[in-house]
Amino acid sequence: MNNEIIRKARRANLAEFLQGAGVPLVKCGRRHRHKEHNSLIITENSYFWNSRHEHGNAIDYLVRHMNYGFIEAVLALVPHSELSPQIAPSKVFDMAQIELNDNLHKIREYLHKSRQISNDLIEFLIRQKLLAQERQTNNIIFPMFDECGNCVGAEVHGVTPKRFKGVKMGSKYGCGFNLRFPDSGGYDYALFFESAIDLLSFVDFKRNHEKKTLNRCILVSMAGLKINVIKHTLGVFGGDLRVVLCVDNDEAGQSLKTAVKQAEIPYIDRSPNPKFKDWNDQLKDCKLHNKPIQRLMKRGGSGKYKPFLHGDDEFTQLTL
Repeated sequence: MNNEIIRKARRANLAEFLQGAGVPLVKCGRRHRHKEHNSLIITENSYFWNSRHEHGNAIDYLVRHMNYGFIEAVLALVPHSELSPQIAPSKVFDMAQIELNDNLHKIREYLHKSRQISNDLIEFLIRQKLLAQERQTNNIIFPMFDECGNCVGAEVHGVTPKRFKGVKMGSKYGCGFNLRFPDSGGYDYALFFESAIDLLSFVDFKRNHEKKTLNRCILVSMAGLKINVIKHTLGVFGGDLRVVLCVDNDEAGQSLKTAVKQAEIPYIDRSPNPKFKDWNDQLKDCKLHNKPIQRLMKRGGSGKYKPFLHGDDEFTQLTL
């Protein structure tokens, strides 16, 4: 990539970009403060997160806190390097604008062989249009659906060893890729994960290796560690949901738990076994040493979400 393009991206007006993307900022003189993080200050092309002793340029922020890959961050920021003082209009996400590949061989191979996700789960997601493949990059597309069933964004995951992860521009703030059991609503638990891969790994592990069942649960990928996704989910699906944090066993995961506690949101901790970093690592280890319990998934006649089935019996409960 041309060095001049990278320099332009680094000089991009970060505050304008974030406002255009729907991130809540409060203007403080010539600077902006994040509405949900008082110590996070945004200047024209840089940020200072005082409580974390962290700072960086516009590219750094998108990569560290919005789960953009480096190249995607550069391309997203360049148009904001020569903006007028007015806020740029935000791009509205449109799934139809993503050129998809009808042949899903690459993502089938990656999810099953590299990530050890069961084939029946992969095929279930494809049938329900919860999994797609971008034609140009072969990236996995995990569509985000809001509470009304509208596609409002997409989480992106690369299939190369570099493990590129990101969120498509214009994706609705606070939303994430999610699975719901049942699709008609009425949930007791909201489970939050750092990525769609971790979410699928948890589902696979629980149903195939712990004989657990899923019902009255919504499982949400935050595409990172985003407390705003937790707050948004509680806001639209019901504040009486019991929050379950299924994040990684690392310092970042612990920081999210601290932030959730400080926000006075009660939660259940369901991180993976401490000897594993994340749920995918735990799933892969389990599949290496244990034979899975065979289960089937069937699609309802309406083509909508349907709980996983075990023989002819619906899954009825997930013990948390």
